[in-house]
Formats: sequence, C-alpha cells, structure tokens
Amino acid sequence: MVTAPTGSREGFSLVEVLVAVTLLAVAMMSLASAAALGLSQMGKARQDLQYSADVQQVTDSLVGVGWNKVSSGSTNIRGRAVNWTVTTLSPNSQKLNVLVTRRGQAQTNLMYTDTVTIYLAKNRVQ
Repeated sequence: MVTAPTGSREGFSLVEVLVAVTLLAVAMMSLASAAALGLSQMGKARQDLQYSADVQQVTDSLVGVGWNKVSSGSTNIRGRAVNWTVTTLSPNSQKLNVLVTRRGQAQTNLMYTDTVTIYLAKNRVQ
C-alpha cells in the first residue's frame, strides 16, 4: 500500500478559494451591470418607437385627408402634444409643418420640439 508523505495535503488552499470566489463575484457583477444597461436601453428604444409611431399616425391621418382639405390644428397622443400648421405655397401645393413635443432621454426634465415637414400637392390627371 502506497501512502502519501506526511507533509502533502489534497484539496484547495484558503487563498485559492478566496481568489476563485472573488473572480466569480466580479464576473457576476459585470453580468448584472450589462443586463441592467440592456434593460435601460430597451426601455429607451421602446419610447423612441412609440414616438415614431405617434408621429407617423398623425402625419398619415393628415395626408389621408387630402390636398386643400387640411387645416391647422392640434391634438394629444399618449400625453404628447402635436400641433400642425398649413401654409399654401401656390394654388397647387401646400406645406404642412407638424410640431411634436417629446421628453428628453438623458435629461427627462427637458422637453424638445421636433418638426416634420410634409408637402401636399394637387393631383394632376394626365
């Protein structure tokens, strides 16, 4: 029967275990931080998509009304103020400015106004 020398021991030392636990803790905290950042970015992306969909909905409904039938006005969509003005450029064309108010992402206490310009023209049959 072979026996181990009296001075050798099997297993991990306390220092090795502490190093492994520390590395594991750092890795887990990094992973949790990345997940939190990802969730935050997903929330901001969802807000951007809702904002774009709201602007698209308003502009589509105004264009759908048709040339020379749109008048200046305003509405609220999901608590977001939307105003539009119509300017006649010529007897055959109009300029439609849609002003949309939105909250800032980095500084949520700031409000921004974006302008979308659409040109409407009289249909011509050829």
